[in-house]
Amino acid sequence: MDKIAIIGLGLIGGSIGMALKGQKNPNLQVVGFDLENSVGNKAVKRGAVDKAVWQLPEAVEGAQIVIIATPVLAIRDMLQTIAGMVSRGCIVTDTGGTKRAVMDWAEEYLPEGVSFIGGNPMAGKDMAGIDKASPDLFRNARYALIPGKGAPEAAVQAIVTLVEGLKATPFFVDAYEHDSHVAAVSHLPILLAEALVSATSKSPAWREISRMAASGYESTSVLAGSDPLTNLDMCITNREAVVHWANEAIRELVRLRDLVNGAGNEAGAEALGTALAKSWEAREIWHTKYLSGDFSSDDAGPRTQMPSPGELLADFMVGARIRERYQQMFNISEKKEQERRQRRFRKT
Repeated sequence: MDKIAIIGLGLIGGSIGMALKGQKNPNLQVVGFDLENSVGNKAVKRGAVDKAVWQLPEAVEGAQIVIIATPVLAIRDMLQTIAGMVSRGCIVTDTGGTKRAVMDWAEEYLPEGVSFIGGNPMAGKDMAGIDKASPDLFRNARYALIPGKGAPEAAVQAIVTLVEGLKATPFFVDAYEHDSHVAAVSHLPILLAEALVSATSKSPAWREISRMAASGYESTSVLAGSDPLTNLDMCITNREAVVHWANEAIRELVRLRDLVNGAGNEAGAEALGTALAKSWEAREIWHTKYLSGDFSSDDAGPRTQMPSPGELLADFMVGARIRERYQQMFNISEKKEQERRQRRFRKT
C-alpha cells in the first residue's frame, strides 16, 4: 500500500488530504500530522486523512511522498527534522508561498537519495484552518512546481500525477521567477489590503466611517483577514521582491492621486479617465483569460497598429462620455453664473 504523509492539516494540507481521499484509491493511505492534536482529530472526522498521528516519525516512516503544508518559515525546521526519518527514494514536496528560500533549505538538509519538488498551489481562501478545507479547493487552479537539484524524472512525474489528481494544472517555473511573480499578484494584494484597513481604521472618524463600509470595502479588504503569520513568513522570505512591487504600487498610487488632484478641468478629467479606462481594460483582459483558464493567447511581440476593442471602448468612454459629462457641468456652471449676474443686475 502506498503512503502519503501530510504535515500540517490546515486549509491547504486538509484540502489536499480530502482531494486524495476523494479518489477512493484502496491502495493509498493518507496519514496526517499536526502540532495541535485537536486539528488532527478534526482532519480524521472531515475525511482528510485515514489517521492522524501524534509523533512525526510515525507520520513519515515508510511514506513514498511527504507533503509539508506549513507556513514558510516552519518548512525549514521541518525539513531539518525529517531529514533523518524519511526513507531513501522518498519524495518530499511543500506548499509554501515562496520558493527560493525553501529550495535552498531542501538542498541543505535533505539527504542524498531523497528528492525534493517545490510546490505552490495558486489557490486559497480568506479564512484558514481545517474547518475551511475543501476537496475542490484546487480544481482548475494552477500549481507551480520547481524540481530540486538532482530530482529524477520519476519523482517529478509522481508529483505531477499527484497535482493532476487534485484537479489542478501543474506548471514549471524557476524559483526566482516564481517569487517575483507571486510578490506582484499574491503578496502585494495582501499589503494593499493591509494598507486600506490601516489607513481607514486609524481615522478618528472610523466609528462613523465603518458604518458606511459595504461590499466594496469588504471585497477589497478581505486579504487583510488572512492568516497574519503566513503573511509574515511570505514577506520575510521574499523581502526584496515584495519591496520592489510595493514601490511600484506606491508610484502608481501617487500618479493616480496627482491625476485626481488635477481633474478639476476638462483636460485633467480626460487624463484621469484615460488612466482608469486602461486599468479597466487590462483587468478585463486578464479576467477573461482567468475564467477560461486559457493564457496561451498572451501577446509575445509588439502590439499592432490596429486598436483592440478595449482600446476603442476606452476611447469612447474617455473621448465621448467624459468630455460630454464635463461639458454639461461647465454649461451648468456657466448658466448659473449668468443667472447670478442677472439677479445682481436686477437688484441694482
